[in-house]
Order: sequence, then C-alpha cells, then structure tokens
Amino acid sequence: MATFSVTEAATAGFGVIGRKPLAVVGWALALAIGMIIPAILGFLALGPQFQQMMQMAMTQKEGAPDPEFMRQMLQAQSGMTAANLLFWLWSTFLKAVFCAAVFRAVLTPNASSWAYLRLGSREMWLTLLMLVEQVLIMIVAFVVALVIAVLAAVAGVSGGENGAMSAVTTAFAGAAVAIAVLVWLALRLSMAAPMTFADNQFRLFESWALTKGQGWRLLGVALLVVVFVIGVEILIGAVLLGTVFAAGGSLAALHGEAGFEAFMARPPLAILRDVWPWATVIGVIGALFSAVVQAIFYAPWAAVYRALTSEA
Repeated sequence: MATFSVTEAATAGFGVIGRKPLAVVGWALALAIGMIIPAILGFLALGPQFQQMMQMAMTQKEGAPDPEFMRQMLQAQSGMTAANLLFWLWSTFLKAVFCAAVFRAVLTPNASSWAYLRLGSREMWLTLLMLVEQVLIMIVAFVVALVIAVLAAVAGVSGGENGAMSAVTTAFAGAAVAIAVLVWLALRLSMAAPMTFADNQFRLFESWALTKGQGWRLLGVALLVVVFVIGVEILIGAVLLGTVFAAGGSLAALHGEAGFEAFMARPPLAILRDVWPWATVIGVIGALFSAVVQAIFYAPWAAVYRALTSEA
C-alpha cells in the first residue's frame, strides 16, 4: 500500500515558497487585485447608503427608533445580503484559482508560466467542489447541532434535579463525538480537491478509497498544517494591526473631538481618497501573507495525493 511522510507532506508549502518565491509574489498581486477591486466597487455602490444610515444613527434619540431609520436599515440589510452572496461566489472562485495554482506548483512544477495561474476547466471544477463542500458543511452542521440540542433537552428533562448538569454534559459529549466524526470524514475526503484537479472532473467521494488506511497520517498532516497556519496568521495580525494604528495616527481628519463622525460624514469618494494609500498598503501586506498561507495550506494535500498515486 502506498504511503507518505507526514512531515514532508505538511511542509510541502514551505518547499513551494522556497523554490518559487516569485510565484508567491504573483499570487499575492493577483489576490490583491481580485479582492481590492470588488471591495472598492462595493464601497462605491453601498457607501452612500451606509453613510446616510450612520449619520441617522448618530442623530437618533433615546426611545422609539425613527421609522425612516428603520427603513434605511432594512434596505441596507437587503443590499448587504445580495453583496454577501456575490462575495461568497467570487471568493470561492478565487480560492479555487489559487488552490489550482498551488496544486500545479506541486504536481506539475514545470508548468510555471504566469505563476502557475490559469483560468480553465480545472479551476471551474474546483470552484464547484468548494461550493458543494461548503453547502454540505452547513447542512451537516445544522443537522448535528439540532440532534445534539434534542439529546441535551431530553437529558435535561429526564435528569430530574440534575437536569441542567445532564443537559450540559450531554451537549459537550455530543459535540466532542460529532467533532471527532466530522474531522475523520473530512480527512477521508481530503483528496477530493487534488483528485478533481488531476482528473479535471468533479471528484468527492472517490477520495474515500484513496485515503483508506491513511487516517492517522492525514490527521498528523492536518495538525501540523493548522499549527503552521496559526503561526503565520498571528504574524499577519501583528503586522496588519501595526499598519492600521499607523494609518489612524496619520489621518489628521480622525483627530480631535467628534473626528470620526466628521470623517464619516464626508462623501464616499472623499473618504476613499484619504484612505486609499493605507488601504493599498494593508491590502498588499494581507495579500502577500494570504498567498503564503494558501501555499502552506493547499500544498500538503497535493503532496499527499502525489505520494498515494505514485505507486498506484
């Protein structure tokens, strides 16, 4: 039976970064463009509406809210719902594009043109896979939470004087079992994305046969990847937080009494003109670190797939 090295697989992302640092820079630039432009368009489209709502909120008096304010709030929420749906689809597509780029860097390292980035059928199949997985996760999480809630309620009712403790204990035990089972299922299906990329077809449950007998090794890879990603994200947070504080200190419009209210009362284009240099810096830093995180996160699964299929 084919197998793989846990440490070699878990550190495959660092190998990609070390071998192809310019590709990572290319991913960061593409990611910045892919995320900043929609954010700017969303700001210009929804900015005036939210600006008006914030101004009304600042002038609200205690007591019953103004009907006009409630109407603006509902209108903003409906617009935000549509924007969130579009952003979900777009962000999933971007994840698929960069996931495919990382897989390509691991599985076909010679195809390095354009930083391994492509827009083709593999990217579309990965987008579909990720959308299906996210929907399945939401459905399963809802069902599991409902089952645990029912079991906890039954334990609470039948527990008598210790009903509250029984309900809490049942809920925690059920959650622990559910998490363990869901992690095991996720690991068994972890080869779906590499298989979808390599076969250029939708693959999901086909991963089950390939990962048979590899559960503990896959768990080791997952734990190491989580540790690596958390470490990088802590570093990202520190750098971005420092940049945000520097931006806030340098914008004179935010200083003084009621500075924020006066700043937000300006037209959206005027606000954008003042914040775009810092927003650009924050976006570039975030994009660079995000590209590193994606390499660290996606590359191990491609490395595992390569090892498991090399002797098949």
